Amino acid sequence: MLTQAPSSIMRSRNSKDHTMNSGGSCLSTSTVAIPAINDSSAAMSACSTISARPTSSMDTQMHSPKKQERVKKRVIWGIEVAEELHWKGWELGKETTRSLVLKNRSLKLQKMKYRPPKTKFFFTVIPQPIFLSPGITLTLPIIFRPLEAKEYVDQLWFEKAEGMFCVGLRATLPCHRLICPPSLQLPMCAVGDTTEAWFCLDNVGDLPTFFTWEFSSPFQMLPTMGLLEPGQASQIKVTFQPLTAVIHEVQATCWYGAGSRQRSSIQLQAVAKCAQLLVSIKHKCLEDQDAEGFQKLLYFGSVAVGCTSERQIRLHNPSAVNAPFRIEISPDELAEDQAFSCPTARGVVLPGEKKCVSVFFHPKTLDTRTVDYFSIMPSGCASKTLLKVVGFCRGPAVSLQHYCVNFSWVNLGERSEQPLWIENQSDCTAYFQFAIDCLESVFSIRPAFGTLVGKARMTLHCAFQPTHPIICFRRVACLIHHQDPLFLDLMGTCHSDTTKPAILKPQHLTWYRIHLARGLTLYPPDILDAMLKEKKLAQDQNGTLMIPIQDLEDMPAPQYPYIPPMTEFFFDGTSDMTIFPPPVSIEPVEVDFGACPGPEAPNPIPLCLMNHTKGKIMVVWTRRSDCPFWVTPETCDVPPLKSMAMRLHFQPPHPNCLYAVELEAFAIYKVLQNYSNIEEDCTMCPSWCLTVRAQGHSYFSGFEHHIPQYSLDVPKLFPAVSSGEPTYRSLLLVNKDCMLLTFSLAPQRGSDVILRPTSGLVAPGAHQIFLICTYPKGSSWKQHTFYLQCNASPQYLKEVSMYSREEPLQLKLDTHKSLYFKPTWVGCSSTSPFTFRNPSRLPLQFEWRVSEQHRKLLAVQPSRGLIQPSERLTLTWTFSPLEETKYLFQVGMWVWEAGLSPNANPAATTHYMLRLVGVGLTSSLSAKEKQLDFGNVLVNSKQSRFLVLLNDGNCTLYYRLYLEQGSPEAVDNHPLALQLDQTEGSMPPRSQDTICLTAYPKHQSQYSWTISYSLLSHRDNKAGEKQELCCVSLVAVYPLLSILDISSMGSAEGITRKHLWRLFSLDLLNSYLERDPTPCELTYKVPTRHSMSQIPRILTPLRLDFNFGAAPFKAPPSVVFLALKNNGVVPLDWAFLFPSDQRIDVELWAEQAELNSTELHQMRVQDNCIFSISPKAGSLSPGQEQMVELKYSHLFIGTDHLPVLFKVSHGREILLNFIGVTVKPEQKYVHFTSTTHQFIPVPIGDTLPPRQVQEKNFDHPIFCCLNPKGEIQPGTTARVLWIFSPIEAKTYMVDVPIHILGWNSALIHFQGVGYDPHMMGDTAPFHNISSWDNSSIHSRLVVPGQNVFLSQSHISLGNIPVQSKCSRLLFLNNISKNEEIAFSWQPSPLDFGEVSVSPMIGVVAPEEMVPFVVTLRASVHASFYSVDLVCKLYPQQLMRQYHEELQEWKDEKVRQEVEFTITDRKMKKRTCCTACEPVRKYKTLPPIKNQQSVSRPASWKLQTPKEEMSWPCPQPPSPGMLCLGLTARAHATDYFLANFSEFPCHFLHREMPKRKAPTEESETSKEKSPNKWGPVSKQKKQLLVDILTTIIRGLLEDKNFHEAVDQSLVEQVPYFCQFWNELSTKFKDQKNTLYLMPVLPVSSSSWEDGKGKQPKEDRPEHDPGLGKKEEGEEEEKGEEEEEELEEEEEEEEETEEEELGKEEIEKEEERDEKGEKVSWAGIRPTPQPESQESIQWQWQQQLKVMVKEEQEQDEKEAIRRLPAFTNLQEALLENMIQNILVEASRGEVVLTSRPRVIALPPLCVPRILTPDTLLPTQQAEVLHPVIPLPTDLP
Repeated sequence: MLTQAPSSIMRSRNSKDHTMNSGGSCLSTSTVAIPAINDSSAAMSACSTISARPTSSMDTQMHSPKKQERVKKRVIWGIEVAEELHWKGWELGKETTRSLVLKNRSLKLQKMKYRPPKTKFFFTVIPQPIFLSPGITLTLPIIFRPLEAKEYVDQLWFEKAEGMFCVGLRATLPCHRLICPPSLQLPMCAVGDTTEAWFCLDNVGDLPTFFTWEFSSPFQMLPTMGLLEPGQASQIKVTFQPLTAVIHEVQATCWYGAGSRQRSSIQLQAVAKCAQLLVSIKHKCLEDQDAEGFQKLLYFGSVAVGCTSERQIRLHNPSAVNAPFRIEISPDELAEDQAFSCPTARGVVLPGEKKCVSVFFHPKTLDTRTVDYFSIMPSGCASKTLLKVVGFCRGPAVSLQHYCVNFSWVNLGERSEQPLWIENQSDCTAYFQFAIDCLESVFSIRPAFGTLVGKARMTLHCAFQPTHPIICFRRVACLIHHQDPLFLDLMGTCHSDTTKPAILKPQHLTWYRIHLARGLTLYPPDILDAMLKEKKLAQDQNGTLMIPIQDLEDMPAPQYPYIPPMTEFFFDGTSDMTIFPPPVSIEPVEVDFGACPGPEAPNPIPLCLMNHTKGKIMVVWTRRSDCPFWVTPETCDVPPLKSMAMRLHFQPPHPNCLYAVELEAFAIYKVLQNYSNIEEDCTMCPSWCLTVRAQGHSYFSGFEHHIPQYSLDVPKLFPAVSSGEPTYRSLLLVNKDCMLLTFSLAPQRGSDVILRPTSGLVAPGAHQIFLICTYPKGSSWKQHTFYLQCNASPQYLKEVSMYSREEPLQLKLDTHKSLYFKPTWVGCSSTSPFTFRNPSRLPLQFEWRVSEQHRKLLAVQPSRGLIQPSERLTLTWTFSPLEETKYLFQVGMWVWEAGLSPNANPAATTHYMLRLVGVGLTSSLSAKEKQLDFGNVLVNSKQSRFLVLLNDGNCTLYYRLYLEQGSPEAVDNHPLALQLDQTEGSMPPRSQDTICLTAYPKHQSQYSWTISYSLLSHRDNKAGEKQELCCVSLVAVYPLLSILDISSMGSAEGITRKHLWRLFSLDLLNSYLERDPTPCELTYKVPTRHSMSQIPRILTPLRLDFNFGAAPFKAPPSVVFLALKNNGVVPLDWAFLFPSDQRIDVELWAEQAELNSTELHQMRVQDNCIFSISPKAGSLSPGQEQMVELKYSHLFIGTDHLPVLFKVSHGREILLNFIGVTVKPEQKYVHFTSTTHQFIPVPIGDTLPPRQVQEKNFDHPIFCCLNPKGEIQPGTTARVLWIFSPIEAKTYMVDVPIHILGWNSALIHFQGVGYDPHMMGDTAPFHNISSWDNSSIHSRLVVPGQNVFLSQSHISLGNIPVQSKCSRLLFLNNISKNEEIAFSWQPSPLDFGEVSVSPMIGVVAPEEMVPFVVTLRASVHASFYSVDLVCKLYPQQLMRQYHEELQEWKDEKVRQEVEFTITDRKMKKRTCCTACEPVRKYKTLPPIKNQQSVSRPASWKLQTPKEEMSWPCPQPPSPGMLCLGLTARAHATDYFLANFSEFPCHFLHREMPKRKAPTEESETSKEKSPNKWGPVSKQKKQLLVDILTTIIRGLLEDKNFHEAVDQSLVEQVPYFCQFWNELSTKFKDQKNTLYLMPVLPVSSSSWEDGKGKQPKEDRPEHDPGLGKKEEGEEEEKGEEEEEELEEEEEEEEETEEEELGKEEIEKEEERDEKGEKVSWAGIRPTPQPESQESIQWQWQQQLKVMVKEEQEQDEKEAIRRLPAFTNLQEALLENMIQNILVEASRGEVVLTSRPRVIALPPLCVPRILTPDTLLPTQQAEVLHPVIPLPTDLP
């Protein structure tokens, strides 16, 4: 649709930017296309062309040639100049000149120069300087002179002070060039719909160009070809009509140029989607069906015939594209019979909008139920909605007050009148007309015609005015449009003075009609009287005459039948067909005189009146005096069975007029003229009324009859009837003229229709009702034609056609008389729908007849019924197989016309046979999971799982599920803990169904259920045998929460972890959390506000204390971090609830007026946030950990309490009493956790009982206290050592007072248990360290802001022997990405034993980890060890800054110590002193002050400034803290050997002889020579540097020194040379005196002395890489036992290999020694003959060798037993294992991988082992240099 016609001219600007003329552009309302623009030249053209939509029918728009192109200009440094000069249309040999314009757009004078073009084809004037004033323009001519037909390119350069720029010069040849947009995006379109877009194809070349488009579907382009002149453009229309809902992308190619070799492409893009329409009914009524489904029902209700009813349906388009649709009505054979219509056959619904469509119902057939179907189909026929429309046609319901009007008897000349009302009981308008000419009859009805609106009543006036003394009776038909006629009986008797006929009564009419049926009306009353007297006739009980019964052969006497009104009206005896033979008839009944202009009267027309009775009749005509028609004779008698000739006369009184009348005559038996002739009243007979219709006109032949103005309501079809039945229709003729209208109906020749009346006259404004009847023949439509002639003129002849047919008793079956059932399980049933349609216009009755033998297998619902015209009916067939086989059935259906009585046999029936095929199968159900496990479910919570049922068979199964509980046993009258959402259902073949199982366990237990099923049979509704389907299991649990770790900060930082553990009663709390909740605790399963008071009601019996300790007033808050872990198997929610969190918010008026002290205290604590928790609630998944921060602020002096409810949802509820103490700053306070202490149980009879360390803030000996006195530093804890040595197996208790100076004393109750290990045996778990060390937990409590954490927060060494060395390898992990962290371990001295960490200091790189070793050396005493090691963490960057500031501070301190100023006020200033005074560049810094200076004596006379600025010492950054707990229990060696089997796994460390450490030696030396390290002058330092420099330079130039160094490097150092001592040296010297031998290996004993003299810091245990104990102690806690065993085996193998290696070395040395002896023996002089002395000498030598070997062996054994050797061996193995573990932690080694054995080939050359190959090349690990940490850190 277009709103504005655009201009057809599109001009391109000279700048080559093609745009649409803005004055003529318009936007398309249906489609808007936006192309993808890639280059600027085509962008404007594409945009404007696509947005414009031309209204012209021409698809191509040619444009006028372009004007001269404008040159694109630019401004460079204030000079406006063209970018390029372009020459077109040039010729060879001719010069073409173009001007280059330079314009100064700046405000200053411009100076420039230019260079001529380089080529000879472009030239200009001689270059010269150019000066341009502001606003001045200079034109520079450029001449082009071509010599060849090619393209020329050059440049013209300009030079300014700012730089250079150029102007392009280009000359091109004429060429073909068409441009179009690179892409075109069409609007989104629905499948089957069409959308359009336009783009512009421009000819930017120099030649006329012919183009052809090449494209593919679903795109169309118009025009596909054309010719474009240079500068012209063509509007290309693109049409998109998709057939599939996909993204379409097609490339369209435009071929042009010479031979169509050039091309220009455009990418066409469009998206096609399926349109969707939702159909709903607007203003729904009760009978409508608008459910979501395939078919909808629109009910119109009852509509008056000839009227139209409208209803609307709503079409909603939820899709994103236009939804074109079409509405189709089911095809019918004759369109004129369609009572439903929809004017909107096609349309479009916009996206997201709704559209209402009207459906009309205009019925034409009376008293019929009309059904039809509309199909609403969107474009693409993606989905179709079937709309069923139903309507009922109702007609007028006109009735009379009485159907008989009796005027009784009236004297001749009198008039009798009676009222009669007529009523329309329907709500539609009724047209009625009485078939009587009131002017020409003795009876009159006023009004004789009229209109009755709905529910209206009208009064009629009936009059009787006889003209002769006779009995008058006339049955008048009341014709009603769209209704059967009504009949009114008018009767009256006229008496005169001489003639008094018998009076006719209504009873006589009743008898007469019965006599008519019995054939007695043809006899006059006198004959009937005689026959009655002669007993030839008899009377029945009603007094009616009848033939005696014996004469009728026992048949009942006939009664007057019911005659339909239409039948009675048409077959009244005036035509060839009649119901009863008429007693009297007249012919003709209609006479047309035609034109009788006069003046002569027309010839009369003869009439023949026949008497068919057995008696003499009298005929009397009724005549009006001014009637132009009359009959002669007016009165006559006709003998029985005779005829009488009469004449009909016509005399028109006026010319040029129309005349039409109905003449009336009464015929009666002659005997009835005298009432005395009637002896029996039952023989009375009414008169018969004869009518003759006559018409004529008096128009002259030259005069035209007046034009009729009328309307004729003619239906197209006759009502539907069955075979052999007549069908009737009523027609309505309305005279709309002010003049009379005469009509004449005549059927076409050969037509079988009957028309009544066929002629007559219609008054102005009146109407005439016609009735038409026909007998349809054949099932095809037959046309009936008749003619209506008005005003007796042939030119006013109207042809009227109507159709009729004999309705066939047929149905249309949708399945071609075959129906297939899906495979069905034996014992079950399957259904299949079967649809058929009634194509006829009659309602039909149908019945299915299934044989008796198949009724158990087949059933249909409904088996019989009624189907309305044009209705589709769907039946349901049910197939129930009895065995596994294939079934084939033949079933018949009988159809007949509906409306017959139940007992009547239909005259005609139709028989249909249906073939049904079904298969019976057997199958079973199965579950996808035979074992369905819910897992762990919270008690009193719901959880759902889905059970998937599988039907792998080929038939549908109907099942019923059963649930049985296995464990725990189900309790009667209690619902099961598992519920099924459905227990019955059906499953199609090869499908699966999902059953929702909902578990709701009430108790903590392990549940199990069994689900079984049985298949259902639809035949008898019984279930089959149960079969097990699957098992369901569930474990109902409560949430399990535990406290893993605890840490402190702030004022509580000095409290150890173990002390915190006891302060917060975490052991008791964890024990509470492990138990099941009580029912009271589950009153509120989740945190709920339930209390109205300030102190909520407590529902849990569990209470414990959270003690935050004590701190001074306004001290930093005491912060405690708790690590919570979900140890359970289900997620949980936890919350800390303050009293305010449990209280319901109430209005102020409901608040409690008076509060007690407890409530006030709690309000103060909560309002001031003295206790705070962050976060207060959270959720934890199984195995997940979370940190909670508890903070106590010291804001008020005193003890603070707050009850906090710790709630685990669906679990425990524990009341925590938060306690905190705040003391005055100067007040002493020692905090006791409790007043009771329990010692670890100790066995009796132990000579060395363990020493137990108790961390308490008290000091008093109990039993045996090793340190009964001591001092407690602020914020720290003190160690008190006790020896508990029981002598009996019993419990010892004692109360010990603890006295604290300056504070109160405390009484502590000590308790210890002694037990007999021989009596208890293994039942005594006291030797197990885990029984008393509850904090041996693997956790990682990360404080907020902490980037470094330990791999293990606690080390538990368990039970160890005394004097053992135990090590653990741990890691420091830095999770920061860019920050280095320096760490420093604080030494923790022990009273017994030693704990060390290696390395003590270091740096952890970002995202790296550093290994460290923690070593415990147990003392000789059996003790309990519980140590907390503290590691301080510093950011490396802050530490560097701190050391720099500290060094500056030290330098300034030294300067201020040696510099001072003396001020003498009495001394006069001298100029020379002033001159000699040095000039200082920098001002002296203020003195360093750490404390307030002491007042100086007055004798000093020094001038002190009033305000002296101090420079404080830099403080190190506040460190982060990491705590590592270590616990162990050391047993005596004998006790350990007797009770434990791990003794070989421990290394007993033996102390080496101690020597002074270097620090001690340095201190001693300092004391001896205090001035040794005093200040040294610069001169001395420089002298020392010069001397050393000279010596070193001399050595570097000395060749002998170089050779000696090289020789020392070449020499091999023997392995045992380090074992040097004096004895071995002496022994070697003695040997050298006896033999000439090379130097022997140094004795191994020398290593012992040398090693013993090594300083303590050089021992392996002080090496950072050593210190790890042997075998199982070197691994991290938490590794698998298998790994430990493997590593132990590896260590043993390594130890054995080392020992074997040493033995091999010794053997090799012996071999070398022997070899050397042999070699030296070869050097000796030639041997002389042996003598006895020589032999003895050899024996002595051999004996000496043997003695030497024994001595060496003894020395080796002694070396192996030396502590130094064992320590070295332990250090080596420990270092190796630590290296392996570190590599494993970094992923370089996989310890759990399977070892591989590689067999190496034997070596040809024997391997010579040397000490260098046996010893590691590097023993100590080189640490990275780090910045030294402060030694005086707090």
